[in-house]
Amino acid sequence: MNFSERLKTAMREANCTQSTLAKAVGMAQSSVWKLTSGAAKSSTKVVEIARFLRVRPEWLASGIGEMHNSDVSNKHSISDITSTRQKISVWGDVENNYDFSDKFVEISLLNVKLSAGSGSCELNEDSEFSIIFSKYSLHNMGVSPSAAKLVRVSGSSMEPALNNGDIVGINIDKTSIEDGKTYAICHDDVLRIKTLISAPGKVVIRSFNREEYPDEVMSLNEFRECIRVIGQVFWSSHTW
Repeated sequence: MNFSERLKTAMREANCTQSTLAKAVGMAQSSVWKLTSGAAKSSTKVVEIARFLRVRPEWLASGIGEMHNSDVSNKHSISDITSTRQKISVWGDVENNYDFSDKFVEISLLNVKLSAGSGSCELNEDSEFSIIFSKYSLHNMGVSPSAAKLVRVSGSSMEPALNNGDIVGINIDKTSIEDGKTYAICHDDVLRIKTLISAPGKVVIRSFNREEYPDEVMSLNEFRECIRVIGQVFWSSHTW
């Protein structure tokens, strides 16, 4: 399900009208209509909407996990977090740097704009679109909230894994090539999502749709001159 379908499901289960939801979270009814119709892909009010409809913000925002919390699973997860805090050290010291009480983070979509004459991409966050992630989920994926960004897939080269218009989460702290991992790269001022494979003296740029998009092979020098690795993909909104 996409965002609008999840929202309509939650509203239907709660027997909630667009007018009721709009008043409850302080939105115009027309804005709620845009969300339910798919004209708008997300909202900065996702957490408030989820609370009012009694669903999990992660599920509503991006389809992650179950629709509802259960008392049993909540108690179990809180217990697990409390008992293992000293063991978790994905980025820095947990006691000092990881705030479990602040559960969610809003990640913005990156717009890639061309920097005239510079041969590089200028990355700008789109304040009109963002997705809510739980910090704990990011933590489990080894991604610092400050390093998590979103970019949109363009074209069919990564089908069937990624479709045109899908959104992927990238970790901008990971720019070194790990063989077989997928990255957002800036290639001659064009944003591309590709799998990178390093080989002696060269780099292979690979698409999932290899029948239509054969491997591109570059020397290391050519790769360094033409390619900027923006970050490694850690999540996708893959549509069906």
